[in-house]
Amino acid sequence: MERNAKGFAWVAAALLLTGTLAQAQAQDLVREARYADITVGNSVATILQIGAYNQARVDQSGARLNQAVSQTGSRNQAVVNQSGVNNAVTAQQNGTANTAQVSQSGTNNQTGVTQHGTDNAASVVQTGAYNQAFVGQYGQANQASVTQAGFGGAVSIKQFGDNMKASATQR
Repeated sequence: MERNAKGFAWVAAALLLTGTLAQAQAQDLVREARYADITVGNSVATILQIGAYNQARVDQSGARLNQAVSQTGSRNQAVVNQSGVNNAVTAQQNGTANTAQVSQSGTNNQTGVTQHGTDNAASVVQTGAYNQAFVGQYGQANQASVTQAGFGGAVSIKQFGDNMKASATQR
């Protein structure tokens, strides 16, 4: 019985200490300067990833939207979904086998995807009144696809390298 009481005392002390530390950590939470550009009303998201197998997904809905993704490495994935009035996406990927998927709906759409390396893929789907898209791929065996539905769509796909594939559809 005495052994169980000592064990219980240790468990109680550990729980008390853990609870106190968690409370102290929660009280320590303050807004950091590096997150200053993230706001609720203006919908800004900036992501920088270096390494392999990174995933970035941003879903934005609102009146003013911005987005920027920068990934360096291999097998990284960026997925951006935006719906709203003023849309903008900039995605840059350096490495191999990276994928970028952009979906925008709204009236003022813009995209920009730049990929450097081999076996990269970019897909852009835009619906709305004013569409623009740019996909720049530099390297080997890259693929790009842009689909637009709306009144003002414009597509510019530039590929430099060997064994590239590109498609553009406007309705």
